[in-house]
Amino acid sequence: MRTVSRLQRRPFPPILIAALLAALAVGCGNDSQDRPRPATRSLVLVAPHPDDETILAGATLFRAARDGRTTIQAIYLTSGDASGLPGSCFEPSEEEKKRKIVELREEETRAVWDVLGVDPSRLHFLRYPDTRLVESSELSGGRRVDVLSEAGEQAVAEISQLLPDLVPEEAEELVVITSSFWDAHGDHRTAYRAARAGAEAVRNERGIPVTLLHSIVHDEMPFEVPFCCMGDLFWPRPGPQDDYGALTDSPARPRPPFWDRVDDVSDLATVRTQALLQHDSQINGRPDLCILFPMKRFMENWTEKAQEVFHEEEL
Repeated sequence: MRTVSRLQRRPFPPILIAALLAALAVGCGNDSQDRPRPATRSLVLVAPHPDDETILAGATLFRAARDGRTTIQAIYLTSGDASGLPGSCFEPSEEEKKRKIVELREEETRAVWDVLGVDPSRLHFLRYPDTRLVESSELSGGRRVDVLSEAGEQAVAEISQLLPDLVPEEAEELVVITSSFWDAHGDHRTAYRAARAGAEAVRNERGIPVTLLHSIVHDEMPFEVPFCCMGDLFWPRPGPQDDYGALTDSPARPRPPFWDRVDDVSDLATVRTQALLQHDSQINGRPDLCILFPMKRFMENWTEKAQEVFHEEEL
């Protein structure tokens, strides 16, 4: 009788084949789970001016850019063309001076986003006229009631259409960061209105959760002043905390409610500082463009902050 070699192949039992196929399928599943998930959260910043991105949320944006699940876009209502004194300065015309200011401030802003780690192609400069988005305003019921200028109305309408287009189809939630309706600066209140209009459009069209975060950059004075922003003399105070008690509390404008969110960003103090330092024209001025009264102390106070604070609305 012929002996069968131990090395001779024998058919695999069907049950063993099934087990091997199942193991392979599980292994493939684990590989797919290890792959990066597509971004599921959209974050859109609506800033009234260059520099407000860092004052409002520099560390928050830095973290979001690295969490692996958030796409970031930024909309700027104005490019700060009113930074310089009126007149042509050393340029052939005031229009040429403003053009150069816009060019400078947008260049500074791109440098900020390089610090924050976000592709500058995600920035959208709408170039509405700086400081001219509100026609008139009065305090009523503790809040400002604004009549927007034609430019202000156009800005709100444009952003209500633009913002939904910036939210990826795969996004499962939207966070919008902007300035507050309690802010003393008309452009900042207009940014809030525009951001809210765009956020509501996303909620209505997409049905995804939408969170609106807003914060005060320029505080009111306890009495009416003919121009903005005298409150910058008192807010923010120096030091690492956003001192709630330093906000104006008057019969006409009671102090707003306490923040809904107080985020510790002490580990990113250097990031906030480096980002704000990119706005050199607002810190050290540019005499050649008649930017002669920079907000040096005001900006330095913001670089010291180890907190980012927000009022929060779930829409």
